[in-house]
Amino acid sequence: MKILLYALLCIVALFAVLLLIAVIRTLLIKNKKCDKKSAIEFTPEEERLYAEKLSEMVKVPTVSAQPGETDLKRFEDFQAVLRKNFPKIFETAEVKDIDSNLLLKIKGKDSSKNGILFMGHQDVVPAPDDGTWKYPPFSGEIAEGRVNGRGAMDCKSTLCAEWQALEELLGEGFVPERDLYLACSVNEENSGDGATRTAEWLKENGIRLAFVMDEGGAVVNGFMPGMSTWVAAAGVVEKGTAHIKFTAKGKGGHSSTPVKGTPIARLSAFVSEIEKKNPFRKEFIPIVTLMFSRLAPYLSFPFRLLLGNLWLFKPLVGFAVPLVSPMANAFLRTTIVFTMSGGSQAPNVIPGEAYVVANIRPSVQQNLEECIEILRKIADKYDLETELVLGHSASRITDPDSDEMKYIEKCVNECYPEYCFTPYYMAGGTDCRKYESVSDNCIRFCPMKIYPDQMAAMHASNESINTDALAEGVKVYKHIMKNYK
Repeated sequence: MKILLYALLCIVALFAVLLLIAVIRTLLIKNKKCDKKSAIEFTPEEERLYAEKLSEMVKVPTVSAQPGETDLKRFEDFQAVLRKNFPKIFETAEVKDIDSNLLLKIKGKDSSKNGILFMGHQDVVPAPDDGTWKYPPFSGEIAEGRVNGRGAMDCKSTLCAEWQALEELLGEGFVPERDLYLACSVNEENSGDGATRTAEWLKENGIRLAFVMDEGGAVVNGFMPGMSTWVAAAGVVEKGTAHIKFTAKGKGGHSSTPVKGTPIARLSAFVSEIEKKNPFRKEFIPIVTLMFSRLAPYLSFPFRLLLGNLWLFKPLVGFAVPLVSPMANAFLRTTIVFTMSGGSQAPNVIPGEAYVVANIRPSVQQNLEECIEILRKIADKYDLETELVLGHSASRITDPDSDEMKYIEKCVNECYPEYCFTPYYMAGGTDCRKYESVSDNCIRFCPMKIYPDQMAAMHASNESINTDALAEGVKVYKHIMKNYK
């Protein structure tokens, strides 16, 4: 008994020493604050011009249809707006049109160097005018300091800022040091092949890219609990995505004579088990550890203590942070959510077959095949069929210490002094991963400020972007394009 008590006291003393070390280390971490505004300058006339151009782009309803059903007429109308608003680009560039997926090349001084590519997508998700929009979704209304409408943020603002930056540079007589490309697909939102075909064309023509820059991370506020500063989060990896259908079959019949174990009952039990305990393991991959260490100096004390000392608090952080932040939970594991279901067509009929569909986001540490097998074993307990509808594993990780990433960080720091810059682990998907065959540096970052309510409006009603944020984005892209050697 005395030995056990002595051992317990030793453990408590050791933990007290480790805790003291962690507190001292935390106090030595300089608490960084971002009190400066951006160093970016633009005139009211420029801000108004950029907003008007984006407004025109939003007014064209380039809604993604089902795969294989894309109405190219909408995109022809959209590209007419591009030609009107960015004439110098079209006068200068070599234009490759792959079924309305555009690839434009501005020839550089030295084409033997790997080029750089800035991209986005022309299409948007549906936006029914269901009464929840303050301004009609395709009005492009400029009001309250914002451009409002579907695509204003995702991601016509990205295209507008990239293209306007290049348009201005060309007007100033700019010739890039190396070939500079613009690319935009018509079917990113429905996981179409536009970007894939564009990347394949580049590969077939022997073109390598120093870096590819797409939508993804942004300059955001409220990035983590306990953090009030702006964070420039540049995505260096994105999780996979998959739609998985689970089907239960049984004997249907009249609801007046029910039996146990109906298809819906078995599906419900399956969903309940998954909801109660996520079956996918949590793990701190190196990029997440690096991201947390970058964020730590900007956090209030309790969070700075935890994230600045993962060597001690990793188990606690892994348990506690996901409880208060769904985003943090997505950083640490594969996520799953059930999004669709179907069964009987009448309330008094027991279905002979019913189904649910789950969307999963495979993490770097668990590929799609492993995730499916984990779910299949649980589904088998309830006599369910498991079918992969579509999906892919996580992307490759862009080295956060590469010269190209350091260059982007340098440019951002010059434009946004004192903002926190960090590599970012993206839960969502982009076209960027499709360019991995032609570039080692696929960077998912749009250098524009996005507010929390705008993040919440992504793929929802009242999507918008601030006009001053758009103007800043133009100038940051211009800085990146102009100074890359």
